[in-house]
Amino acid sequence: MLIAAISIYVLGYRAPANPDPKVLPGRALAAYDDLYPIRADEAGALYLDRERFTKAVDYLTEHPSPRAIADLIYLGNSNNVTLMLDGATKAKYLLLSQQPDYAALGEVDREKDRIFQSYRDIVNGMGQTFAGTPIEIVLHDTRNPLRSIIAVQNPISGRRLGDTNTNFGIQLIRNYSYGEGQGQGRGGSFISYDLALKDGRAVKSTTIPIFHDVYGLIGFICINIDISKLDKQHPEAVAHFIESFRATMANDAISEMIQNSKRKD
Repeated sequence: MLIAAISIYVLGYRAPANPDPKVLPGRALAAYDDLYPIRADEAGALYLDRERFTKAVDYLTEHPSPRAIADLIYLGNSNNVTLMLDGATKAKYLLLSQQPDYAALGEVDREKDRIFQSYRDIVNGMGQTFAGTPIEIVLHDTRNPLRSIIAVQNPISGRRLGDTNTNFGIQLIRNYSYGEGQGQGRGGSFISYDLALKDGRAVKSTTIPIFHDVYGLIGFICINIDISKLDKQHPEAVAHFIESFRATMANDAISEMIQNSKRKD
């Protein structure tokens, strides 16, 4: 019931509308299996693969795909990629970013904070509502998995602002770029699936995608609940959860009774 309520609430929000929305044609960068430069090492840590990034620059210079190029520029600029490119690749990358169509998109990129602000408010408000409980709520910028977390509350996983996405998160980004989200297509969420933290704790998770009129998928809101001790074998943990979940804060400015509205005939 909790997950359903949260999902309905969050899914009612979309990224602020562009006054003149123009969906970028082509595939997302993550849909190019051999070009997407975010990879995971043997320990599961994410990194930017310079060889793949160079390959992506070369390929997209010869075979332009507006959406993939926009994703590449956003990813590169967010991670100071020009410092790691050789001279020839850097020149091609800068040429891509300076073309009129993509230069104009830079203004939208600079509005990232505004675009995500309503979602930060949702994550922070809901997370604080469940303060003291093992209900983690995280907002991810999926276009920059290396600095993915832009809001987090009740971090049961120990993650902080600016941390990377996960190896599993990268797979979800790929799935959505292929149109393989649950429900097949835009808006599909992954609801109440099981995960495990590195220390073995069982987690109940939900991932809700956020779409933008121009870029498509730009973020995730993830809800992770540590359920490892919410059972009969851990009555103290269950009692603490209930106590924290029921806790309220007095506010003299609010005096309201919720009831069904009645229509006058």
